[in-house]
Amino acid sequence: MNLSPESPWVFVSNTNADDFLKEVLKLGKPTEVSIVGAFGKEGRGSTQDMDLPLHFDGDYSARKAAEKGLTFDKKIDIVALYCLKGGDSATILEWNGNTANIILQTGQALIIDNKICRHGRSGQVGDRMLLRVWIERNQTIKE
Repeated sequence: MNLSPESPWVFVSNTNADDFLKEVLKLGKPTEVSIVGAFGKEGRGSTQDMDLPLHFDGDYSARKAAEKGLTFDKKIDIVALYCLKGGDSATILEWNGNTANIILQTGQALIIDNKICRHGRSGQVGDRMLLRVWIERNQTIKE
């Protein structure tokens, strides 16, 4: 799995959660593993049924921590998303003036370089559910 400035994301068309996690863990150390879906009306945008503007993961958490006089120190070099349950919501990617919209279906995955490629979400989340893994990149993998 090669991420580069020219191609800062990878789409995986057919995998399972076990193989997805094994491959993602080869990229580095997990700093957070969570489920992303529409679970409530408060908290992180990733848990609400709403559009999300283009962003780098960790930026919102860092701002919220700073507002409280705290520090958000998780390193998020790579965002890996595995679709547990598909839906109509599109993941929007933006890098170096390029864009892509991807509607993930069950068994598909996206691996995103969080330092180069911003991502967002558009459309009703509904029942869509993703497994999200934040990865601190291995030092042996070039940035």
